[in-house]
Amino acid sequence: MGNLIVGGAVSAGVCSLSNQVSWLSVHGPMQGSLSANLLENKCNSNSWTDIALKEAAALVGFCPAPAAYLSLKTQATVDATTKAKYLQAQAVRQKYATKTMCGVDAFGLNTVYSPIMYAVGQMANFPTSENDGMVDFPSCSVGLSNFGTDCLGTGNYKASINHADATFRNGDGWWGSDRKPVKWLQCAL
Repeated sequence: MGNLIVGGAVSAGVCSLSNQVSWLSVHGPMQGSLSANLLENKCNSNSWTDIALKEAAALVGFCPAPAAYLSLKTQATVDATTKAKYLQAQAVRQKYATKTMCGVDAFGLNTVYSPIMYAVGQMANFPTSENDGMVDFPSCSVGLSNFGTDCLGTGNYKASINHADATFRNGDGWWGSDRKPVKWLQCAL
């Protein structure tokens, strides 16, 4: 979400970025996210199959769906004004982002968040299996190239982690260079 906020602020002239700024773009939903659409649908559903999920989401403040999350609905499902803002934010990120990390495994590192991220990724019906449970790879990587799976690489990082793992709270995976978000951050700085 922060990537869209910065991109939107720069494109609207609210602020600017100098060449001294390092922008590390982490799991940004630059084309929105089907997870936001899913949240809206489940919170508005009156189906008996969704009642338990809707009530659980309400207990933690996700139903009714907060406006901040609804603002992240996928680019293909929003009005022309919002779509234009997505495109402007994408252009800013493409111009200024120093490095980018995108997750492509909804289960990610084996943590308490893994089953939740995996379940959300499945329910959101992303068009690709490459998603972090909240954001799919095409949305995170839009306008960028040079992605690799080596955390020590010089390009952008395509990591086998989920959205929660991208908060760096779970450390690095024990095996595979594509499961090392903390190491990527250390090398990117």
